[in-house]
Amino acid sequence: MLKNIFFWCLLALIWSSSYAFIKIGIQSIAPMTLVTGRILIAAGLLYLFMKYQHMALPSISSDWLHFVFIGAFGNVVPFFLISWGEIYVDSGLAAVMMGIAPVLTVLLAHILFEDERLNFSSLLGANLGVVGLIILVGIDVLSGIGKHPGGQLAILGAATCYAMTTLYVRKFVRLPAPIMATGSTIVGLFLIFPIALILEKPFTQDLPDLHSLYAMIYLGLFSTALANLIYFYLIPRIGAGKMSLINFVVPILGALIGIVWLEELFRWTMIAALLIVLAAIYLVNRRTGLSLERLQSSKQ
Repeated sequence: MLKNIFFWCLLALIWSSSYAFIKIGIQSIAPMTLVTGRILIAAGLLYLFMKYQHMALPSISSDWLHFVFIGAFGNVVPFFLISWGEIYVDSGLAAVMMGIAPVLTVLLAHILFEDERLNFSSLLGANLGVVGLIILVGIDVLSGIGKHPGGQLAILGAATCYAMTTLYVRKFVRLPAPIMATGSTIVGLFLIFPIALILEKPFTQDLPDLHSLYAMIYLGLFSTALANLIYFYLIPRIGAGKMSLINFVVPILGALIGIVWLEELFRWTMIAALLIVLAAIYLVNRRTGLSLERLQSSKQ
């Protein structure tokens, strides 16, 4: 139990730090090229780690279909949707709209998995997490709802992709974490490389500076390779709903890390948002509470 909590917190910290390193990376590397570079680094490192563990990629076609689904809907498609959607949607509103991912995951996990049944405590916690995100970015961002519906639908589509991927891994994937991380990363690389090549023509651009290169290396080693290993390790052990709650914590820790590393503006609402999100995580993880099935039976 403590081991799972440690890895969950470590993953939250790693993904949170990605915001700062992405900001550094895109100063001299185009966004899609940065993603391609980090995935390339991660794919090579994960393959070496997998071989060190005396494992091999599967030869069964159904396993590769899992890799394709996860590589597409866990990486390429949501990244494209977020990149396009944030052309029209403020980052604050985008962060709140991405909060639909854990809520949707918790709701669907109730239907799909016997051991992830919803109760009032977990339902309250999932919605409280969204409140925490609203406090983080400021309630004024909600005034943007309804403007540029195409961009907002793209952000919601990305959140849905992340929810679908977590549920898919929980439901169908049984391979060890190193194999899943390696296979899905390799497939993601083959999917995103031609997109970066066509849209950004990286080989015709100026050489990036060292700070951006160091950022890309960090993103590849930690935010992609190590993070994927932890992600695929945790899902079968803690469930899709609890895994998805990390999406509430990441934006808040990312903002706090930005204050320390990038000297961004500190606001007390960040601390309030973090406390509310921690309360939300506690509520979702409580095992007590009146389940929806018991409520329905009591009404009959």
